[in-house]
Amino acid sequence: MKNPILIASLCTLAILPWTSSQAADTKLKQAKIIIEHNATDNDTGFQISLDADGWQKLELRGPAGPVAEFRPMEAMSKLGFTELFLETVEPENAKVSLAETLAKMPEGEYRFLADASELGGVTGQMTGTATLSHKIPQGVTLLSPKEDAAIAVADTKVAWSGNGLNLDGSKADIIAYQLIIEKDEEPHPRMVGKRGLSMILPATVQDITIAAAFFEPATPYKWEVLAIADNGNQTLQSGAFKTR
Repeated sequence: MKNPILIASLCTLAILPWTSSQAADTKLKQAKIIIEHNATDNDTGFQISLDADGWQKLELRGPAGPVAEFRPMEAMSKLGFTELFLETVEPENAKVSLAETLAKMPEGEYRFLADASELGGVTGQMTGTATLSHKIPQGVTLLSPKEDAAIAVADTKVAWSGNGLNLDGSKADIIAYQLIIEKDEEPHPRMVGKRGLSMILPATVQDITIAAAFFEPATPYKWEVLAIADNGNQTLQSGAFKTR
């Protein structure tokens, strides 16, 4: 199965040679590659993100060679890009094994090289590195609200429990949990995202009370908790409940 990379519109993807003679002037503000595993749906994919003041073209190369190139086209090149976030397709582990998926992006160092730009002009080069690990934390156990529970519109404690292990049984260093609660509805056609909340909490916190004002009566909600390891990899566990 080919390694599918989801590219934002306005970008093209191509594989280009990497030349060691290309020197860099500055560092990217952010350059990350992580694995996200869905313990509820049993699927796995990769996430790539970067941030810079402005760039025109960016090449990504990994331990196995060139991975991809991103660049603005036509009029967009007069502006350039700043942030980039993308996810690969997440094949079900039952159809594409976890080992097969991980083999598409080997462990090790990935290098980013970008043309720095300002108002369409190239002003230098920027680089960044990201280290990808194949150690993936196990998902948490969602404790409350119970799956498909009907709760009152009131201050509500949400709780979960993590075991601090990786999928392979080794010890995981969990640095944070991310809690997401969203109203189970189609988003407004012109709004990015759904109505809800998202918070990143210390690894010592495994429950928190959400104020009654957040909830609406007779409304379905979806919620998930991501266990985030020190290598950046994360695993989510999701559930659903509704208000009376």
